[in-house]
Amino acid sequence: MPHTTVPANVLLVDDQPANLLALEAALDTLGVNLVRAESGLEALAALERQDFAAVLLDVRMPGMDGFEVARQIRARPRSRFTPILFVTAGDDPDDAMLSAYALGAVDFLAKPLRTEVLKAKVGVFVELYRSKEELRARERRDFEQRLEVKEERYRALFESIDEGFCVVKLLRGPDGKVHDFLYEEANEAFCMHTGLQNPVGHTMCELLPGYEGQRFEVYDRVARTGEATRFVQEDRIMNRWFDIYATRLRGGGADLVAVLFSDITQRLLAEQDLRRLADQLAEANKRKTEFLATLAHELRNPLAPLSNGLHLMRMGAGKPEMLEKTRQMMERQIQHMVHLVDDLLDVARISTGKVELRRQSMDLRDVVSTAVETSGSLIENAGHKLSVDLPAEPLPMDADPTRIAQVVSNLLNNAAKYTPECGAIALKAWREGGEAVVSVTDTGIGIEPAALGKVFEMFAQVPSNEGRPQGGGLGIGLSLVQSLVALHGGSVGASSAGRGKGSTFTVRLPLAKPQATGGGEAPASRGGKLGQLRVLVVDDNADAAESLGVLMEMEGHAAHIAHTGQEALAVAPEFRPDVVFLDIGLPDVSGYDVARRLRAMPAGERAMLVALTGWGTQEDRDRTRDAGFDRHLTKPAELTAVEELLRAASQQKA
Repeated sequence: MPHTTVPANVLLVDDQPANLLALEAALDTLGVNLVRAESGLEALAALERQDFAAVLLDVRMPGMDGFEVARQIRARPRSRFTPILFVTAGDDPDDAMLSAYALGAVDFLAKPLRTEVLKAKVGVFVELYRSKEELRARERRDFEQRLEVKEERYRALFESIDEGFCVVKLLRGPDGKVHDFLYEEANEAFCMHTGLQNPVGHTMCELLPGYEGQRFEVYDRVARTGEATRFVQEDRIMNRWFDIYATRLRGGGADLVAVLFSDITQRLLAEQDLRRLADQLAEANKRKTEFLATLAHELRNPLAPLSNGLHLMRMGAGKPEMLEKTRQMMERQIQHMVHLVDDLLDVARISTGKVELRRQSMDLRDVVSTAVETSGSLIENAGHKLSVDLPAEPLPMDADPTRIAQVVSNLLNNAAKYTPECGAIALKAWREGGEAVVSVTDTGIGIEPAALGKVFEMFAQVPSNEGRPQGGGLGIGLSLVQSLVALHGGSVGASSAGRGKGSTFTVRLPLAKPQATGGGEAPASRGGKLGQLRVLVVDDNADAAESLGVLMEMEGHAAHIAHTGQEALAVAPEFRPDVVFLDIGLPDVSGYDVARRLRAMPAGERAMLVALTGWGTQEDRDRTRDAGFDRHLTKPAELTAVEELLRAASQQKA
């Protein structure tokens, strides 16, 4: 800025007003502020109030002369370097001049004063003062600009970090203990991590009434010792976990603590979830291992009696009674294996959401009776007494009768397996509001209270001091029950008074809404003679093909056996089959391709194509249907299903 814009003061000290007036007149054109002082004390007081570019000081003054005033001016920090020009009218100016210079005077003027000389000398010091002030102002502006840039960088950094940051001042009580802290600074991330809004100027207890002061002691220690610390702590009132770093600002006694922190609640929850999942996976892996061992055991068990049965049949070819007994034994073992495989397939279907319920109007009492027949042999073999209590009134439902029978049968089988020989099993069904309730109660080994919530989990086994349950099991029966009941919109629960006190399983299923009911169609009779059919059996498994062919011939049908797809395609035009039992996994051509090519032939255009496969998911059924098959049978095919197909083919042929 121009020098003239910088204000400057000049102090005039003289005990004679006329002399002061003369000095003012001489310096008037300098453009400075002239301050009068008529005594040394008055001059010193003026120097305390403001700064001066120069001091014109009369030597001879009453009370305190100019030399004494000069000494005190030099003794004071504010005026130590202020230029002093002595003015005197003495007879011996040399001695006075020496004394003046000894006191740090910059000039010594003798009266009478020459105006131009006085003005020039004072003007020099005024210009020096203004230059100095201008330099100071420039340095101040530069410093402020640098400070502003640093402040902007600090603020940008302050607001850009993801972690919450704040500066708190500790508030102490009369006993010196910290009872609260005041937020003096906080960045935007602070609000994101804490959920607290506008914290600056407020105390923690104001923002969170009821705050328990979990961090007061830690911040107090940081402020007193100056040792930074990092810790993880829960703020229960905020229901959050924080990772906190705290350090002291300034020196001891300032009670200022800088805090850098982040909300780690989600991270801790995720870690807890991972640990829980790891535990669940470990438990699932353990159950899987146990399940595979159990499965191997259960599938291996029927092989010994089946092998023995074949040996007995060879030895006792001439003993019809032994052959019949052996055949019955082998049928039971095969049915046991089929039941195990069916359960495994059901688990796979339910797990992938591919179970398709075939709902129809039904009476729950009839389905319960069917389930009792299915489980009767297992119950009888164990010597249990079964009591069945069904209501006289119908229990109409819109449900899949096969699946509901499977539910009840599984519960009865479970009761039979976990009840020691000659126990008692009670099955009861009744109406309760809009629901049908079925309960199965046994006098078996019971269930510990801690295990009640786990009995419906996949592969769960009820622990017993008596070893494995009668008849074994894969630990999937109750899980299937729960899943099938849920698919019907119902629920199932278990209760037990404890070990050795039996168990009760209760199923609740929605009843059908009241409506006019008519007599349902009677099941198709299995009696009556079937018309003869031409049946083509295509399977690369010679034993399976031969046994099914023999069965066809025993039923009075004409059967032809082929072991490859090409052989089947070659014989079909001449044989003109009414029914084709076709294996999917043939060695040369897949069963799907054989079916498509048969459909393209006149001889196979109207034939009933039946897929024989070990795969039974809905996706597999859709694929066989798309290839042209009419029916889908899962190996081993049940005799009743085969007979139903033959009956339908006979009716179609007629």
